[in-house]
Amino acid sequence: MDLGPSDPLADHPCSRLESLPVEILQLIFLHSLEVNLPRASPRLSQALSTPLLYTWLIRLAFSSPNSGSREGFFTPDFLPPPLDFWALSWKERQKLQTDLLACRWCTFPLFRRCQREYVAHAIRRKCAGLVFQPDDRAVLSNLDPRFENLEACDWAVLGRRGKGDLIIPAQLEEASRTPSSRAVDRKVAIWFHFGAVQIRKPHEIYHENDIFRLPCSVAIGPGRIPDKVLRSPWSDAQFEFLQLLSSDFYLDEDEARPDRSSDITYRLIRTRKIEPFRRLLRISFRAANCRVPARWPLQQSHYSLVRRCGSGPGDPFANVILNERWDDMPAEAKQDLLRYVESSSPKDGP
Repeated sequence: MDLGPSDPLADHPCSRLESLPVEILQLIFLHSLEVNLPRASPRLSQALSTPLLYTWLIRLAFSSPNSGSREGFFTPDFLPPPLDFWALSWKERQKLQTDLLACRWCTFPLFRRCQREYVAHAIRRKCAGLVFQPDDRAVLSNLDPRFENLEACDWAVLGRRGKGDLIIPAQLEEASRTPSSRAVDRKVAIWFHFGAVQIRKPHEIYHENDIFRLPCSVAIGPGRIPDKVLRSPWSDAQFEFLQLLSSDFYLDEDEARPDRSSDITYRLIRTRKIEPFRRLLRISFRAANCRVPARWPLQQSHYSLVRRCGSGPGDPFANVILNERWDDMPAEAKQDLLRYVESSSPKDGP
């Protein structure tokens, strides 16, 4: 009799920990928040590698710690026990953010899905006392089309954020009972790239302290941008993930010594990867010791490397630097690169 394909783990002995029921293993995992536990064995990986667990961990680590989240937000259906958002210190949250971002399963599509669920939850929990026009209520109840078309949405150039990609007026429930009242008591603003919601009075503007956002970094000590989005194959999905993380999570440890970004720049110039080089120069990043994002760091040694490894007149790396960073370059570096790209003679042989 054919019993079908056998379980590949059935013939392998298991430890006492591995022999526990899946529900108990998952509970241990959520209590410990040890992200390496699923990597300890195939059995543990099978029990702990589920999209639902991943979603809970992202909510725990990356939800906004704003004051409005302290009451009635982290409900058991959204973040079940034993997970407790407010039990984590900022150092624990920073480490958890860094550890999760480095995991293979922590991908840009998963973050986008978590953002949709987070925004929908914020609207359900924090707009309960507001009254919307029927058309506006219909839009808020189905934001999927908005998340699927983000071309016109705010990417927050240099960390600045506007009034919102979608702004919907609302009345307080008690005010709406007055037939003659047409006043706008609140505005619900949504930023889709940032997975962010703000409920504000009509004349208020963006303020980080009262916004619900995912992902949200730890202001005192942000998480680290993972290496997986800063290396080949340099796909569009990598850059979208990098763009999402760049303003709030750190690239280099020290703004004055950008060692990590410098190594990446050297590698791209030597291997002649012009497209990722061009795209990185257009994104702003922050260092661990600085809250203000700044453009991708370039140093004098990078300009020299372009001349050594370049293709001579019209070299694309030199042209990109001159076009993108003209105002930031030292005068001597400008002149050297200009002479290099405008030279009438081809580059000397090796």
